[in-house]
Amino acid sequence: MAAVTCVTTALALYTVGCLKEQRARRATRGVVGFLTVAVVFDVVATGLMVLATRSADLTLHGALGYSALGAMLLDTVLLWRHRLRAGEAEVPRALHRYSRIAWAYWVAAYFTGAALVMGSRAAS
Repeated sequence: MAAVTCVTTALALYTVGCLKEQRARRATRGVVGFLTVAVVFDVVATGLMVLATRSADLTLHGALGYSALGAMLLDTVLLWRHRLRAGEAEVPRALHRYSRIAWAYWVAAYFTGAALVMGSRAAS
C-alpha cells in the first residue's frame, strides 16, 4: 500500500511540475522542485515494489516502470541543467517537447502498471 501511495504522489507531483513547465515554458524553481520531489517519490515507490515482489525477474510491469522512471529522471536532470545554465530563460523547443513526451510515457506506464497489477489480482 505504501508503494501505491508513493507512486500516486509521484504522479501528482510530476503532473504539476510538467504542467507548470508547459505553461511557463521555463524551468522555474517550482518546476524543478516538483519534478525533483516526484523523482524521489517514484524511486521510493520502485524500491518498495521491488521489496514487495521478492523477485529479481524483470516483468513487463517492471520494464515499463524502470524505463518511465528513467525518462522522468532524464527530464528532471535536463531541466535542472537548463536552469543552472540559463536561469529562467525559455526552455528550448526540443526540451519542452521531450518533457511532454516523458510525462505522457510516464502516465501511460503508471496506468498500464495499475491495469497489469489489477488484472493479475483478478486472475488469482
